[in-house]
Amino acid sequence: MGRALSTCTVDGVETTDLVSTAVDIALRFDRGHALVVLDEVLARGVPRDELLAELDVRPTKRNAARARRMIELADGASESVGESLGRLVMHDLRLPAPVLQHEFRGEPGWRARVDYWFPDHGVVVEFDGMVKYRDRALRKGRMVEQVVIDEKLREDRLRGVSEVRGLGRITWHDVLPGGMAPTTLRRAGLPVLRGVDRTPSWR
Repeated sequence: MGRALSTCTVDGVETTDLVSTAVDIALRFDRGHALVVLDEVLARGVPRDELLAELDVRPTKRNAARARRMIELADGASESVGESLGRLVMHDLRLPAPVLQHEFRGEPGWRARVDYWFPDHGVVVEFDGMVKYRDRALRKGRMVEQVVIDEKLREDRLRGVSEVRGLGRITWHDVLPGGMAPTTLRRAGLPVLRGVDRTPSWR
């Protein structure tokens, strides 16, 4: 039998602790939901080994192999739900693991941090969640039109970096099952198999 689940109190309510809850979700929910939660748990400083150790003491074997794969895939460097789901799509398409939050620098003092960087292929991929156009705080006083212009100028500078040979943008519609992420990633220069044009299921 597995150990009794550890609990903690949040706002006066007793609940399972972060590690136990993350493993529960990895065992019971689809891979998309699981990876989003596991990425966030790692980002909060929970060691991957603690998640694996918790999984190992669970008495159930149902979905355990799938949960282990998600724990091993999880990366605390993902900064949003969309980035986590985009990485799951890339994994399912058998692409090499991207470098997350890679920073390019140039003169004079220019820098740009990108969501995914594939150094072997010279490809940058950005997750465009649209929030930067809609959220007033993220726009920092800029009109939507100016945000679009700034993004275009940033993209032009990225394309001018000698290592960058391709650039693609994926959106929420692309990373949802049935979306067009494979086509977008192939056009950016990544080795997506021909005939794979739709985003696979998260199951």
